[in-house]
Amino acid sequence: MSFSNCKCSCTACLVGLSLAGFLLSLYTSYVEIRSERDHGYQAMCDISEHISCTKVFTSAYGRGFGLVGPVFGEQSALNLPNGFYGIFYYFLMAGLSFSNNLRVAYFATYLIGLSNILSIYLAYLLYFVLKDLCVVCVTTYAVNLISLIVAMQKVHIMVREEQVMRLIRKDH
Repeated sequence: MSFSNCKCSCTACLVGLSLAGFLLSLYTSYVEIRSERDHGYQAMCDISEHISCTKVFTSAYGRGFGLVGPVFGEQSALNLPNGFYGIFYYFLMAGLSFSNNLRVAYFATYLIGLSNILSIYLAYLLYFVLKDLCVVCVTTYAVNLISLIVAMQKVHIMVREEQVMRLIRKDH
């Protein structure tokens, strides 16, 4: 399999994962907005008292990751539902995934790494603070982890391709 085929496979995988994250973020935003307007609303992801995404999305940590409100104020324009940040992030990641520029690939991998750090923070809050299991959240964490593995693989392929191209140019 050539470098190009491997790169294309990584790109397709990253775009697919970004699409999955985008759709999860849309659903997250829908559930939060719907439950704010209709207190009797029960989302598909609300399975039991301790397996409830609505409980998580409507908690203090469901907006601005629980960080923006205390710093900038609860009414700040930046204190958006977490799903809104996800929609923007996954849209951006899908776009960056199409690039075959090594610097862009490094930047995308860095952003995905940051999203995994955020996932660890949110998983901690989910399990230890909220004492809940959110199927949508855990699925998003998995999307982020798999994205990091694939993005690192794409960077590795691009670095190796660049090294081979340098050797070829040097020999001619």
